[in-house]
Amino acid sequence: MGKAFTFFAFVWLIVCIAGGVVQGSVNVASTSLTVAIDADDDTISVRSTEGFPEPGIIVIGDERIAYSDITGNNFGETLGKPLVRGTDDTEAVAHAVGAGVRTVESGMMNTSVTYNIAVIADASGLWGAVTIGLAILRILGSFFILPISYLGTDLAIIGIIWWCMVAGMIISLGLALAGARRV
Repeated sequence: MGKAFTFFAFVWLIVCIAGGVVQGSVNVASTSLTVAIDADDDTISVRSTEGFPEPGIIVIGDERIAYSDITGNNFGETLGKPLVRGTDDTEAVAHAVGAGVRTVESGMMNTSVTYNIAVIADASGLWGAVTIGLAILRILGSFFILPISYLGTDLAIIGIIWWCMVAGMIISLGLALAGARRV
């Protein structure tokens, strides 16, 4: 089982690196606030959310904010996926109307897990225990989904082959655990 896991980890890493090189970094999107926000607000209204990934991290002044949902021209949260103010060692502060809002520059691998890492790092609040577990599962789930969108639809068969191989690995792991030797 160790060889199979090592193979999957190696292929996933190579594909992520290749995807990062081919796709490049995430474009920087920017907008401005349309409503002033306090340090504890959980909805951020902006002029436009075009070009912002979902979920992701935005920067307003010196504060970084991890959001999980984009609804219209608002960054917000969903049940089990909170909006995290003051992430990455920044402080949650009030911001005035017209303040600049932008994305964080990063590569493809970073954008797939940044929100989940922010949720794990900020384990406070009512849903802390639930959201940490979900964030860890989403990070582990990213292993099973190859980031191959840069290949286009002509090579979508690679994703199907990967899913078949992952399903085989999960089934063989289940059979190995179920049929473990009894002494």
